[in-house]
Amino acid sequence: MPAPNLPGRRERRRAQVLDQVAKVAMQLFEAHGYDTTTMEQIALQADVAKGTLYNHFATKEAVLAHWVHMELAVDTERLRGVIETPGDFESRLRQLLEASVEWSQRYRAYLLAYFRFRFLNIESELEGGNAEGRPRDLAGLFALLIERAQHDGTLRADVPAEHLASLLHHLYFGALMRWLTLPGLVLADELEMIVQIFADGARAAGRPQRRKRA
Repeated sequence: MPAPNLPGRRERRRAQVLDQVAKVAMQLFEAHGYDTTTMEQIALQADVAKGTLYNHFATKEAVLAHWVHMELAVDTERLRGVIETPGDFESRLRQLLEASVEWSQRYRAYLLAYFRFRFLNIESELEGGNAEGRPRDLAGLFALLIERAQHDGTLRADVPAEHLASLLHHLYFGALMRWLTLPGLVLADELEMIVQIFADGARAAGRPQRRKRA
């Protein structure tokens, strides 16, 4: 008997196919450009029938999103340790965001297409969480970091950590969208602004505001 909540053989096989198709697609995007790569090329290179590809992914944006989510899952596991490092809430939040700066700059060419896909599939944005109760992306890490800061009295505890994390994640998306659409902005500066705004707005009553970083 399989363990409860573990995927069966068919689900594991399907997940492997999805992951492989997304990896192949990203190789094509990097080699030939996202806009010029077609679903037919992805199917051919991934060695799957075109109909099978469309059964798994309705659009090229969906393939890209699957690859991004694979990357986020790996990075989430890697960055969980930041939450346990010494330092205050702002310093740990900055460490998470600094990792995001490096990744976002590397894959900037794909982010607008990815965000379009997410906004068109907003229902999945509102689901949150997973069967294992582990964070799958930066929003999950925000929630863990905020929960810890609430426990030590740094941040206000009258609002659930998941709610505050959602607000912080919207600020994060806003900063990314400004950087992607307004020429001349520095992403690190945009993210530093949300650290200051969020930390000051969510600070527990009676806690003094810290001096803003130069």
